[in-house]
Amino acid sequence: MKNYTNIFFLGLLTILFAASCSSDQPTPPPTELDSSSVNVTRAGKAEAESLQVNFEGQMITLETGDIVANAQGRNAEDEDAQAVMDINSAFLSADKEAQLLDVNFTMSDEPVENGMFIFGIQTKDAKSLQIEMYDEEGYAMVANNKFDITEGNNYKALNVNSLNDGSYTFRLKDDTGKELNRTVKVEATK
Repeated sequence: MKNYTNIFFLGLLTILFAASCSSDQPTPPPTELDSSSVNVTRAGKAEAESLQVNFEGQMITLETGDIVANAQGRNAEDEDAQAVMDINSAFLSADKEAQLLDVNFTMSDEPVENGMFIFGIQTKDAKSLQIEMYDEEGYAMVANNKFDITEGNNYKALNVNSLNDGSYTFRLKDDTGKELNRTVKVEATK
């Protein structure tokens, strides 16, 4: 137990040191969606905006509520608290076997080029899920959001306009700690 405590404090000090040395980098301007694959329809004030998208050869409709906002801004205290919780979670998960999220997850293997990462989730039960997206090295969280899905097929979109080109780790978790990990490639349209 003493070794775990020493490792915990060493990790905490490392994170605090790294957080104090970080610098803010400007984000690139948003990229426009490719109009050939996305149709936006507006019907009036009573109806919500929706997107018609070709996903895996099938036209699907995404309502405004299905679009998950991109990274939520966090201050240094929130990031430090999250880092401590992540370290604690890593220690606790060392004692149990990894569990996979019980959903059927679908995404395109092609890089995201239009600024919207669209994915499908099929499940037997309604549940709340959390998205976490990390940079290629896995150190910086670039997206974090919670949303609900219903029984059956669900289609969601994550706005990745503010992300730089590269590979990102996409993690989908439920309230019980079960998770699913994928790699997402983002490329700006030229």
